[in-house]
Amino acid sequence: MKATNARDEILSAADRLFGEQGFENASTRHIAELSGVNKALIHYHFKNKDALFEAVLDRYYQRLNTLLLETLTRPGNLRDRLHRLIEVYSSFLAENHNFSRIVQRESAGGRHFDRIRDHLVPTFKAALEMMQKEFPNSRGGDLAAYQLLISFYGMIIGYFTFSDMVAHLVGRDPLSAEELSARGRHLKRMADIALDALVAPAAPADTPHLVNKDRKVKGGST
Repeated sequence: MKATNARDEILSAADRLFGEQGFENASTRHIAELSGVNKALIHYHFKNKDALFEAVLDRYYQRLNTLLLETLTRPGNLRDRLHRLIEVYSSFLAENHNFSRIVQRESAGGRHFDRIRDHLVPTFKAALEMMQKEFPNSRGGDLAAYQLLISFYGMIIGYFTFSDMVAHLVGRDPLSAEELSARGRHLKRMADIALDALVAPAAPADTPHLVNKDRKVKGGST
C-alpha cells in the first residue's frame, strides 16, 4: 500500500470510528484493524491519537469552509446566496454523516473544542459581517444577525446529528432524498421569513396620549 493511500485509509477508518464511538472510545488498534495497516504506521503518519483526530477534523473543515466561503462571496443578492448556503451545508452534512456527530460531541466540552472553534470562527464572522452590512437592522434586537446565524446553524446540523431520533419522531427516513428535499425547502422558507422581517418597515408605536384622549371623549365629561 502506498504511503498516501495508507494515510487516506487511516483517516477514513478514524473518521468512521470517531463518529460511531467518539474520541475517547475509539482506539488506534481498532483504527489500524479497520484500515488494514500496522498500528505503527498510524504513529508514523500521525504523532498520536490527538493528532489523528485533528487531521480528521482538518480534512472536513478544509473542504467545508472552502465551499461556504465561496458561496458567501459569490455574485448575487443575499437571499440567493443564503439559499445556496443552505443547500451546500446540508448536502455536505448529508454526505458526511459522521462529521456532525464528531462536532457535536467535541463542542459539548470535548478536548478538541479549540480546534473546532478555530475552524468555525472565521466563517461565522464572514457571514455575520455580510448580514450586518446588507441589513443594518440585524445589528441588534430580536433579529440580530448572530442570533439568526446560530439558529440556522442549529437547525441544519441538529437535523443530521439527531437523524436517528428524528426518524422515530416522524416515522420517516430523514436522510431520504425526498425528506432532504423537503427539509431544504423548509429551511429556505425560514430564511425568507427572517429576511422579510429584516426589511419590513417598523410598526408604528402606540401613542398613549391619543388613546387616552379618545377614551375621555367617549366617556363624556363625567
